[in-house]
Order: sequence, then C-alpha cells, then structure tokens
Amino acid sequence: MATIRKLDKQTINSIAAGEVIERPASVAKELMENALDAGASIIRLSIENGGIKKLSCQDDGAGMDPEDARLALESHATSKLAQTDDLFRLHTMGFRGEALPSIAAVSRVELRTRRRDDPQGSCLTVEGGEKTFEGPCSAAPGTTVTCRDLFFNTPARYKFLRTDAAETGAIVAITGKIALTRPDVSFRLERENDGRELLYTPGDNELLSAIYAVFGHEAAGEMKPVAGDDPAVKVEGFMTGPSASRHNRGRQVFMVNGRVIQSGILRSAVDEACKTWFMKGRFPQLVLKLTIAPNLVDINVHPQKTEVRFWEDRTVFRSVFHAIRATLEREGAIASVTGQALDEQAADPESSPPVQLGVDQLARDRSEHPVARLKQDVEDYSAQVRQDAGIEFKEVPPPAEPPKKAPARDESVSALLEARLIGTFLDTYILLDDGESLIMIDQHAAHERVLYERLLQRQEESGRRVPGQTLLTPLRIEVSQEELLVLEEEPDYFEALGFDFEPFGGRVIALRAVPSARTTDSSSIDPSAAFRAALDMLMLARQTGRTVDQSDILHQIACKAAVKANDRLSEDEIRILIKDLTLRSNPYHCPHGRPVALRMSRTQIEKMFGRTV
Repeated sequence: MATIRKLDKQTINSIAAGEVIERPASVAKELMENALDAGASIIRLSIENGGIKKLSCQDDGAGMDPEDARLALESHATSKLAQTDDLFRLHTMGFRGEALPSIAAVSRVELRTRRRDDPQGSCLTVEGGEKTFEGPCSAAPGTTVTCRDLFFNTPARYKFLRTDAAETGAIVAITGKIALTRPDVSFRLERENDGRELLYTPGDNELLSAIYAVFGHEAAGEMKPVAGDDPAVKVEGFMTGPSASRHNRGRQVFMVNGRVIQSGILRSAVDEACKTWFMKGRFPQLVLKLTIAPNLVDINVHPQKTEVRFWEDRTVFRSVFHAIRATLEREGAIASVTGQALDEQAADPESSPPVQLGVDQLARDRSEHPVARLKQDVEDYSAQVRQDAGIEFKEVPPPAEPPKKAPARDESVSALLEARLIGTFLDTYILLDDGESLIMIDQHAAHERVLYERLLQRQEESGRRVPGQTLLTPLRIEVSQEELLVLEEEPDYFEALGFDFEPFGGRVIALRAVPSARTTDSSSIDPSAAFRAALDMLMLARQTGRTVDQSDILHQIACKAAVKANDRLSEDEIRILIKDLTLRSNPYHCPHGRPVALRMSRTQIEKMFGRTV
C-alpha cells in the first residue's frame, strides 16, 4: 500500500492558511495589502472581539468583476505575476495568490466587490473553504471582505489565540505600520463592540502626519528628518534623538520598497550609528523608508513576506549607518533642563536624559507644522463620529500648546567658547554663563568624549592600528599570574592598540608606550589606567567567549584615562578641555550616551525662585 498520497483541497488550503494566517492581525495585514494593490485611497477596518468574531476591511479601490471575484478565492490565482521572472520585478504588496483562499479555509468569509463603472456588484460567501453563495448584489465601488469566526473549524489553532485585548493590540500595531508605509492613504480602524475609533490617519501624504497618528504627538514633535545620499540605496524618514529614546525597539519601523519588514542588518546599522549617542539599553523611535531596485531585493524569503534578502548587505548597512549618523550630528544640541525634568529626575534617578532642543526646533513655528494641522483634522473627525453615533463623551481639555519660541540663539556646543567661566562645582561640574543660561559641563564626560574620538581618529589615520606614544620613563605595573600569562599569549592585541611593554621580573611588566591621544595643546592619557582598561576587556572577553570589539576597548580606555570627579582642573585646563570638546563630531554625549552638558535658562531659574510666574 502506498504511503504517499495526494492531499485533498481542504487540507492543502489549511496548510497554506497556517503559513499565512496566524491570528486576526495576519488577516488584517493581507486584506490591507490587497486593498493597497487595488489602488485604494481610504481603507476602513472594523473588528469585533479582537477580530476573532469579526474582521471587516472596506476599500474604495478598483474593485473586481464577477470572474475576478471568483478567481480571487482560488489558490495560486493572482494578477501580480505572469511568469517566474516577475518575482524579481515586484512593485506590489501581495503576489502569492494565497491570502483570500487561506483566510476562507479557516473562517466564514463574505466578499462584496464592484468596479466603479459596473451597474451592480458581486457577492461570494465561503465557509471553511467551501463556497456557499455566489451572485449579484448591491455594493459600493471597491471591495469589502468580512471574515467571521476565525479558526472555527480548526480548534487546534483557535486555542493558541490570545485575549481579545491582545489580539486587538496586534491589529492596531500592524495597521499602524502599514499606515506608515502609505501616508497618502487614509486608514480608519474601529472596534464594533463599543464603537471606539482605535486609529485614524488623514492620508495627506505627509509621513510626519502618519507618525503623529500612530506614535502620538510627543513622538512626532521629537522627530528629526533622516536622509541618505547613497545612489544604490535611498534612505529617508524620521527618527528621535536621545531625549525621546525608549527601552525597546517596538517603535522602530523599517520599510523596503513600501513593505514593512524585519531585518537584523537594518537594526544593527541603527544600533551602530547610535553607539555613544544613546545610553546603553535605549533605542531611538524611527521610521525609515529604503528604496532599492526590485531586482536587488528578494522578498519571497518568508511566507508572510516580513523578511527580505539584500543583494549586498554591506551596502545597505553603510547607507543606513551614514544616514542615521548624519542626522544625529546635524541635530545635536546642548541638553536643556526644564523645571519639570528636574522634578522627574529627582523622583527617578534612572529617568531618561532631559529634553534636547536643537536650533531648528527652537525657531520652528509649531502652528505651521503638519502635526498641528493633523491635530485639528483628528478633532474634527472625532467630533463628527460622536455626532453621527449619538454618543456623548466627557470632553477633556486638550493639552496646552507649547509656547512659540523667540528667535533661537546658538544652542550648539560652539556657544561654549564665548561663555564666561564661573568656576566648578564639587570639582566635577564646570559652570558657564552665556548671558541667558547657566551651562553645566560634566568634566569626566567631556574629557572621555575628547579622548575617545582622538583614539578613533588615530586608529583610522594609521590603518586600523592605534599609533603608540613612547613614555619618557617606562611605567612599572604589577599584574596577577593569570594576567601575565594572557599578556604573553596576546602580544598582537596590545600592539594593535598602541601599547608596548616587556617583562620586568616576577609579575611586573614595564610599560614603554601607550595609545597616542596627544594634541599640540593637551596632555596624553593616563598610561596605567589605559593599560588596565585594555587588559580588563581582554580578560572579560576570554572568560565569556566573546569577540573583543576594538571600538569598545578604545571607549573603555578613554573612560578609565579621563579626568575623574573631584579632580581639580585649573582655568587653563578647563578652557583647553572646552575647546577640544567643540572640535568633536559628537560633543553632546559621552561614549556611554550620557549628556556632556546641560543648560538651564534664565527664565527657568527665575521661575524656580518665584521671581516670575
């Protein structure tokens, strides 16, 4: 008896559904992508019980004639492909021809559709993969697909669904991400259980407006434009600075050729670009759009098309890295401390760094910002929804609009050169007066940033090896027996960092050279602290089995060798440190991501003392 047999149609559709449909959010994704491919300008979704009991997607797209409507529910039937080579020239969202039949195989589906010029529409109903009705019907131009009782015939899959609230959250998340890919399309998501509107985007073709609707006004207000000039990979979008960072990557959206994807390469590029700008464990909120020639991207890697394969990972990594880094360097500014921020930090020492205000942000008139226009659109639409539904809501006063800023003065680090030196506080913080603000500089963070960038510069200039600086008098350093063995086994590691040493008898070595960080107007690093930092990093790497990142080593060397809190600096040393700081590419954060300088305005100080209201 043969053990291999051909599967029946129902089983085939159920397997296909398992690849494409995992939860109600998967249904919403497939239906929205079909609507976008149909040229929709408005997409309305309504859900009931987290989309499990009911999920409806209505669009105003091209619609279908009766024959196309019938074929749309057949497996591997699509208008997107004609031959194999078309797989490498795709410009549409969907193409597998499995979405609708897969959904219909595990639910009760009703399809209503009409082309704009047709006198009547077509209606088809399918239950568990079996057609139960087909005929003419009244329908608005476009297509409406209603999916009921998801997984009613597959209890094994139904039991893996989560609570209604969790499934609703997943639908909101995927709808928001798709809405970010198409700011020219208006998305509306409603919950039928209570008539609540969960998401609305205006479709005004402004990405920042879509970000406002999906992420909220606070995140949108902190967004800075990102643009890359690599001809092979066009990068554009928005990102927040360190002041609006988050503890996870939940608000990082990557789009490749209009499709939301997940990519370790893109995440790594962002993380590397943000290194030393953001504190460890903090991530920017961002929406990045990459445009690449379709034949250079393989999107048929994952059944749900959430992953892609690039033709050359390094080129994509480099393009994203430079675009992000350019934005951070361009938008950098001295962190501004508000009275509210002081209160919050006093209550929570682990809170995020204060809000940062760049020159362009201070000069911008918020009333002309697309976010402000969108806010009025959302309020008008919400009021109309309440009126139509006959529902009364308790009105909550809207948050006060931020006051318009006076013409911006120089908030960049170059303003430090003209500021008057007041002195130091606790031999740790340098105090400056620029005429309108009190500026506080953490001397350790500032010196750490200066040393770190000098070491990086020396490394790049010498071809990935840090040149050594010979000490006038060799320094004797005592090490443990274990450390001595490591020093004997890894001489190349220390040589690449610019160290030169030799045994001096017993467990003592003579340090003859250290990494060169000398300039014409500043002294070099602390030799003993720098050597200890490099040795500790190597010992840790050997214990954990990890590969040592040379930039991390230079970071640790700079940290250990920089001036510390309670180290008293002379006025000349302070001036030299400030001058060196202004020459750095990122003078606003130490390599740990902490702010180097904080600013308190005259108005803020007078309010704290009650001199002004």
